[in-house]
Amino acid sequence: MDIETFTQKFESYSGLVLVFFIAVHLAGIFFAGINPDNFETYASNLHSNIFLPYFEIVLASTFLIHIFLTLKKVLKNRSSGNKAIIKTRRNDYLGVLASKIQPLTGIILASFLIIHILQLRFPRPIDNLELTFLKNKLEGGHILVLYSLASVSLFFHMVQGIESGHRSLGILNQSNSLNIRYISRFISTFIGISYLVMTFYLRFR
Repeated sequence: MDIETFTQKFESYSGLVLVFFIAVHLAGIFFAGINPDNFETYASNLHSNIFLPYFEIVLASTFLIHIFLTLKKVLKNRSSGNKAIIKTRRNDYLGVLASKIQPLTGIILASFLIIHILQLRFPRPIDNLELTFLKNKLEGGHILVLYSLASVSLFFHMVQGIESGHRSLGILNQSNSLNIRYISRFISTFIGISYLVMTFYLRFR
């Protein structure tokens, strides 16, 4: 396996790992909306876990590597004038749009991630006050707008990323391309809308 192929596969694997984390994180947010008191207990226990810092380092490294490899690929495609994928999907308007705005959605998501980590990690909220702390942050109009934009950007980024990841891994072919596309868009729509709805629910609950 040459270095270029390895890089593409690693970028795809890192992206799919992040999709899994995003889904697990969303489950935690649903839990917070359904049972706030038990969520606070869960959050306090999670933050006191001795393995959490190591998990955070691995997760942060995965994010940074994925951002770097994706940016590298985008710049390479732009410099070489690579339009092949967009041409083959010219009737797939959502896919073409998601591909074109991928750099923008990536910037929005990276900005959100930095601000979100600074809000809820440095420093961590006091035990049993995490939801209150988040609600107070969301009362700022600009923060609410950022979280909303991040939810919409996540939808478009996943529309592009999940299908692209399967293509890079050699999983996507003519016989399953439509099934993968429909499933990936269902996942993207569900996760994007859920984050958007929960943002406003936690803000106004």
